[in-house]
Amino acid sequence: MNAGIRFLGWLALSVGLSFITAPNFLSLLNQSLGDTFGSIFPAIPFAALLALIFALRWKELEGILSAEGSLRSHLTSRLAGAAVLGALVVLEPLSGQNVASAGVALVLTFYAVSLIVNPLTERFLLPYAVVLAAGVGAPTVLQFAFGEPLAGVSAVFSAKLVGLLGFPVTWQGTQFQFVSKTGEVLSGVVTPGCSSIISITTFLGLLALMHLDLKKDARSTLMLAILGVGVLTVLNSVRIMVLLWVGYVDGSAAFWGVHNWVGYALFLGFYLAALPIYSRMGRQGGEIYANVGTPYTPS
Repeated sequence: MNAGIRFLGWLALSVGLSFITAPNFLSLLNQSLGDTFGSIFPAIPFAALLALIFALRWKELEGILSAEGSLRSHLTSRLAGAAVLGALVVLEPLSGQNVASAGVALVLTFYAVSLIVNPLTERFLLPYAVVLAAGVGAPTVLQFAFGEPLAGVSAVFSAKLVGLLGFPVTWQGTQFQFVSKTGEVLSGVVTPGCSSIISITTFLGLLALMHLDLKKDARSTLMLAILGVGVLTVLNSVRIMVLLWVGYVDGSAAFWGVHNWVGYALFLGFYLAALPIYSRMGRQGGEIYANVGTPYTPS
């Protein structure tokens, strides 16, 4: 059977089963996308880069999907995939409580189906499944643990930037208030959701995917990771400052009009600049990842 047809069949089966393992995912995602940029679901840029990686490595994946094997081959991997699917069905009431847990369930569904349909994909897909699941699930935990202090840091940096521009904003911790030129009183709070954790974890996840695919040395990856965390923290403060400036000049309608997209411009611009730079850093062929994506020999 053609590898492309097998691939489409695998995706179709995964999508169908995801309506059982993560039935609330689309509604939760739609709700999340309607919130602030700080709580935007991070799987979207992950999925985009993952699709690009799959396209670039299609020849390798095609070879794996084209390998013939009996249904009894790699039985342990197939049973493991079935066990993961069974666990996801049982745990669905828990995984469907928020978009992050539903997203992790969706990732695990795709990986479990790949083990059942073609266990030869196990080593090829495992690193990507781990990075994607961690990137989708980790922000919720990190935001709970570090959101408040990081929101405070963002507020302090934003206040300094606003001071440089010279328009009046009153700050009390993470809360702000000012009177716009239209005469409106605007007030708000820099919440943990606006603390840049999502943008940072998204960047680190994208960097991890690139590390796996390009097999860079760990030093280059670590250097860019540290630099990226610092730059994104500052960019988040710039985002808040831009919002306040727009609100000061044109009022609340303009403030909320740019609230949900200005982060995309800043953070996506940074991602698009940083990842090509990373592709030219360091040496190729880190030994620890030398075998990533190497298919099993069919039995």
